[in-house]
Amino acid sequence: MNINRHISYAIALLGITFTSCGDDFLEKNPPLAVTEDDIYASETLIDATMNGVYTRFKSSSFAGGALAIIGDNRSDDFVNTGNNNYYHAETYLMTVGSNNVMNPNIFKAGYIAINAANTLKENLEKRSNLPISEEKRNEYIANCLFIRDLSWYYLSQIYSQPYAYDPNSLAIPIHTEAVTGPGYNNAPLWTIGQIYDQILADLNDATIAALPAYSSDFNSTVPSQAAAHMLRQRIYLGEKRWQDAIKEGEAVVGFTLSEKVADMFDAPYHTNENIYSLPFTNTERGSGNPASYFSKGVGYIDTLNMRTGILTIEGYYLDTDARSAFVTLDASKNNRPVWYEKYNEHSVPLEWIHIFRYGETLLNLSEAYYNAGNEAKAAELLHTVRSRSIKEGDILDVLSLSGDKLKEAIYNERRLEFLGEGLRGYDISRRADNYVHPLDKQSNGKWETIVVATPDNKTTYCWALPEYEKQVNQSANY
Repeated sequence: MNINRHISYAIALLGITFTSCGDDFLEKNPPLAVTEDDIYASETLIDATMNGVYTRFKSSSFAGGALAIIGDNRSDDFVNTGNNNYYHAETYLMTVGSNNVMNPNIFKAGYIAINAANTLKENLEKRSNLPISEEKRNEYIANCLFIRDLSWYYLSQIYSQPYAYDPNSLAIPIHTEAVTGPGYNNAPLWTIGQIYDQILADLNDATIAALPAYSSDFNSTVPSQAAAHMLRQRIYLGEKRWQDAIKEGEAVVGFTLSEKVADMFDAPYHTNENIYSLPFTNTERGSGNPASYFSKGVGYIDTLNMRTGILTIEGYYLDTDARSAFVTLDASKNNRPVWYEKYNEHSVPLEWIHIFRYGETLLNLSEAYYNAGNEAKAAELLHTVRSRSIKEGDILDVLSLSGDKLKEAIYNERRLEFLGEGLRGYDISRRADNYVHPLDKQSNGKWETIVVATPDNKTTYCWALPEYEKQVNQSANY
């Protein structure tokens, strides 16, 4: 992929503060004439470049909203009622081809983030006499590995068949080195198994140790040891390595569930549940966050599936469930539940995008413990998350469940807990399940469904690589 080699250097300029000049300013080098050597001779510019990597990752075309929108539009809990491809109509229909309008933007944004991370990482590794401590250098290298690995993870979920279906499924082109000029276009496609292996190799124990641990001044807006353990846990769940997934989840320490799920979606957007979140400010608003699709303010774009979605299952739309407050009714349609306003700041989208939160840690552990044969522990963790939102009046006694009923309850709780955050679509793919949507007809009093994609059909199950990538990368024409 052809990526501008100067991304990281341009980003660094964001950290420069311009002040008034004296009479001799014409005799000095212009402050915009910043070279690569200038950047790595200044701690301020290195810090700014690191922040620039984060900025690229949280682009609204990528992690700053688009990835969550893709996950929910591919799920069975929302219905995309529009026909505008800019609002993911083809994502919902599972017909994203190489020329789809959303496809190249998301692909490009992901690879720009990856290349920014690789560029900074390589410069920190090869340069000596840096004006930063060895501890900070190692932390920033680990940050770069985390950002590129998390980007690879999400791209592989969109463009590849599931690991659970075929670990040798061809996924995406991988650049482990920075693209700094011509000669990088012909990048072979790696399999999803190879990508998972590389992520685990990158995020080894030494890399994780270089990241900040939980502390009283923990900052959830930068990569941390807990966030790296969460990414490894997701990989192990995808590979069905249940004991390894348990180990990673148990390594996430210091966090607790917030009193209410809503606390993370209302200012200041941070609680002790945040593990890794993407913040936005008045000068850097999350224009692509889910409020732009799911809130009442945008009308009928992504609406709740009230035929066969999670809210139609008994026990998952209770008056006593605090999460039911996210459901917004349409008074013009007999108060029908239509929108899910977990994200509701449509006009001023400042809500943080939560990549990892402790609620997921616990439900990941619940699923892993169940599959490892410890049903009592699985039920206990499930109850911990569910009882946070349903303090009384629960019609489900999850602590008494076992076997398939317990597994179904774990899956359903994940659907409800992360509704509107995109995780459901990625869970379907992770388990190599079919993508299913509701139909506008009933049989025996129940709404019918249709299978829109199966993991054995790559054409419908996955997004096609963008046309421009296939034109310049001969290895991408599988």
